Amino acid sequence: MNTIQKNKFSASIKSWIAYDAGNSAFATTVLAAFFPIFFTQYWAADIAEIDSAKYYSFALMISNGLLLISAPIVGAITDISGNTKKLFSRLVLVSIFFTGLLFFLEAGSWLMALVFFGVANLFFSTSNVLYDKILIKITTPDLFSKISGYGYAVGYFGGGTLFLLNAIMSLQPGLFGLESQADAIRWSFLTVSIWWSIFLLPLYINFKDETNSNENKALLKNAIFTFIETLRNISAHKPSFIFLIAFFLYIDGVHTVMALASTFALNIGLKSDAIIIALIMVQFVAFPATLLWAWVADRFNDLLVIFISIFIYIAIIIYSTTLTNAMEFYILAILVGSVQGGIQASSRSCFAKIIPEEKSGEFFGLFNTFGKAGALFGPFLVGIFLIAFNDIRLALVPIILLFIFGGYILYRYKNEII
Repeated sequence: MNTIQKNKFSASIKSWIAYDAGNSAFATTVLAAFFPIFFTQYWAADIAEIDSAKYYSFALMISNGLLLISAPIVGAITDISGNTKKLFSRLVLVSIFFTGLLFFLEAGSWLMALVFFGVANLFFSTSNVLYDKILIKITTPDLFSKISGYGYAVGYFGGGTLFLLNAIMSLQPGLFGLESQADAIRWSFLTVSIWWSIFLLPLYINFKDETNSNENKALLKNAIFTFIETLRNISAHKPSFIFLIAFFLYIDGVHTVMALASTFALNIGLKSDAIIIALIMVQFVAFPATLLWAWVADRFNDLLVIFISIFIYIAIIIYSTTLTNAMEFYILAILVGSVQGGIQASSRSCFAKIIPEEKSGEFFGLFNTFGKAGALFGPFLVGIFLIAFNDIRLALVPIILLFIFGGYILYRYKNEII
């Protein structure tokens, strides 16, 4: 174990925390805000809004479905090879590249937009497997809750800062020498690529893999066999797998709300300007709120943060069925911002404490697989409800059950997890 890198707030820790400011620019500007808005109003402007919502939901399902196959294998490969940094950097760069390509797509190019977005989202999500793994490599378990929380908090602040700039560009394009809001939003995808690249550099420079590189032709095969062997010995890692089942259920709602909030708002008649303002509110509410939850988790435990967040999310979904105007959507944004970072950070740190370090890549691959499986079935359920009821306000209702079941499993086995 590399004790030099595990000093409190070493350069590698600071770089890991800072990277989330770049990483979150994609999650905020692209995933949560401009892509779903721009897809509906620009690339898919010639098709019905309800159809564009369906296509977007199923594109998310396909992208996240591919992650289910790749994430544990990618993690296992780095556990065997020791090449965490190299593979992490390559995955991030692919996502950065395809995000930048969105700038070049003209109106009506809805299919290519979905393809570029799907690839960027897949590689973004896969790179997060290794980003989460790096947490274990740079610090000790007693600091997991604090540093994980700091990472999410800085991510909201940094991603929110770029999003605020991009939002001003979209609302006042003339101030930046742009002719229209469409031009401003297209430029925003390019700014995400540049911003993300800048924040990747310190982590790439300061994080050092602890083992020598070990690349061979049988690496993929060995990684698959290692993963299969882990699944065969689930009983040896019972707390980890119990947590993963609960996580799979409750994180479904979290990711579905994040991914489909803008589409939801557009379909109840809100203007894109109101949605952008609400998403900015989420980022800057989440920054101090996540720091607060990091303190709660460090002072008490991560499970307390998760339980409180689940209750608040259930209330959020119930409240979402009554939305009729922008002010109510702003209240919803504040509620989401108050818990979104806390539940994510505490889930990551709680899991990091109960997995074997030598299999951290593989287990964080499972962690992200289970997390994205929720994002796979969440949009699928939304799509099914849209087809069945043709009413966007009912789309999130079934997610409540997943929060309830996830919280119950976590409570039922809390003594084995802590």
